Amino acid sequence: MQDIGFYRPQTVSELKEYLNRPGARMLAGGTDIIPKMRQGKFLASLLVDSSGIKSLQFIDDQGEEIILGALTTHQEIAGSALIRNVNPALAAAAESIGCVQTRNRGTLGGNIANASPAADTIPPLLVFEASLNLQCQTGARRISLEDFLLGPGDTALQAGEFIHSVTFSPLNGRWGCSFQKLGKRKGMAVSVVNGAAALELDRSGKIADIRLAVGAVAPKVIRCRKVEDHLLGKAPSPIIYKQVVELTQDEISPITDIRSNKSYRQHAAGILLSRVFEEAVDLARGKD
Repeated sequence: MQDIGFYRPQTVSELKEYLNRPGARMLAGGTDIIPKMRQGKFLASLLVDSSGIKSLQFIDDQGEEIILGALTTHQEIAGSALIRNVNPALAAAAESIGCVQTRNRGTLGGNIANASPAADTIPPLLVFEASLNLQCQTGARRISLEDFLLGPGDTALQAGEFIHSVTFSPLNGRWGCSFQKLGKRKGMAVSVVNGAAALELDRSGKIADIRLAVGAVAPKVIRCRKVEDHLLGKAPSPIIYKQVVELTQDEISPITDIRSNKSYRQHAAGILLSRVFEEAVDLARGKD
């Protein structure tokens, strides 16, 4: 590992100050960064450990919006009664990450900022059209999660910026959401494919709103907008579920890597997305 400076600020103001210094990079839970440092893949002259800033660790219900602090851990999200109620897909995704030790260290903001195409918390946030609240020493801005993600490990974060919090709006009426992942083993596996669905049904049972996201099959987690457009206004049925499998193929561009090959991911992505869609439909119908 390289020689670097180290600071552990206790307040957001101190964090902004240290991140404004040349060569500074932020450490949250460290579950992604530390392994990269050991491999020489994470370069910084100054490491700023944000884990002591308790004001960035919260889950807040503001009625029209749910706000999660960037340092909220996966374990806190998985165990939150509020998140299980308003976005059970996100709770399921958080619960699927690693082991309990990893979930107690890993943070939501870190999972997002790492920008892995296989990140498990991102699909459930994309289907709830989440936004990120970014801050730096000179100000703050809000950006959609979809626009924040640029590619593998690449984000719209500017020098000195950090993720302060994540915001999304709950769904209303007859709605349902779902998250599933496929890995090489049952536990502690990086996703070969993951996906989420969120939808609302009108009183006639037709799809009034539909959002689908899939990960590990493109340079970043993506919304499947062509599939969404095809489903909007239709009544879910076995034929529709089969069409999701087929239509997904035109939206994705998987690669072969150490976890899987291109053809398997291509096949699995359509099936998984159809399954989360069907599960979300069943949950929505249960709200009659």
